[in-house]
Amino acid sequence: MNGRVLVAAALVLAAWAPPGAHAHLFHKMYEPPETQMTRDTRLIQLLLDDPSERFELARRVWEGTERVRLKPGGFRRWLVRPNEPGMVFKADYQLQRWPGSLKEEAARIDRDHGTALAARIETALGARDRDSVKAGLRAMYAVLLGELLESLWQRLDDAETAARLYGFVLRYYTVNLEGHLNIHHPAAATTARASLDAIGRALGDLETGAPPAPEKFEQQRRRLLRIVGETVPVR
Repeated sequence: MNGRVLVAAALVLAAWAPPGAHAHLFHKMYEPPETQMTRDTRLIQLLLDDPSERFELARRVWEGTERVRLKPGGFRRWLVRPNEPGMVFKADYQLQRWPGSLKEEAARIDRDHGTALAARIETALGARDRDSVKAGLRAMYAVLLGELLESLWQRLDDAETAARLYGFVLRYYTVNLEGHLNIHHPAAATTARASLDAIGRALGDLETGAPPAPEKFEQQRRRLLRIVGETVPVR
């Protein structure tokens, strides 16, 4: 399977978007679906920012050898548990156990796109360079966002699947790209958010039966990926 459409076969699920989510995509209470991959990414970000510099634990999360979460009721207190495979959304739309890791996903991106993200992040972790680790993870998500949007494009006529994939588009953008753009490229962030919202409006509507708008979708997809490509270097 081509790497650009792999996302439908490699989404690591911790929570699945409810079937009715599309009707609430622009409601202020809508929460995009979490996945094991986005959860691990957020944890690495927190571990890197921890005052005690938890680089070794961040490396184990990166490698997938340990699953970590914040201890309930405690600030920056970590519970480490044995590595249990998360869930993956396979191409046949079935949930299956997934023993993968961010490191393996970076290596897969490198093979498919000719990048060197796995080595880049490994080197940054070894040097305890938090900014470079974060930059490498952002580059990963820039590629993943493009793959996911391609997968959505290919399923645009399936309104339910498109709506669910759009939830993951929102999560991929917010977990590791939006904050960077908001802080360092505010004008680009405003344009990117407008494009994301326009992409959502270009999807078919399950409730009304309105068809998708392919031309609008493609226009806004290209616009979003151009902005991300200009602000988040992959190479």
